[in-house]
Amino acid sequence: MENIKVVCSCLNVTVQDITNAIENGAKSFEEVQAVTKVGTGCGKCIDSVKELVAELLV
Repeated sequence: MENIKVVCSCLNVTVQDITNAIENGAKSFEEVQAVTKVGTGCGKCIDSVKELVAELLV
């Protein structure tokens, strides 16, 4: 159930969306953001999503 956790409520981006972007070749927060638009609403999620992306890229 963890993967359906919404990490960006403005755009309804989930952990699974972030994971999918990385599995499809995104290699940085900026690349994940380009694919998912995460953090482009209010921006409050950017720091936590950057941490998540870093963890998933390891």
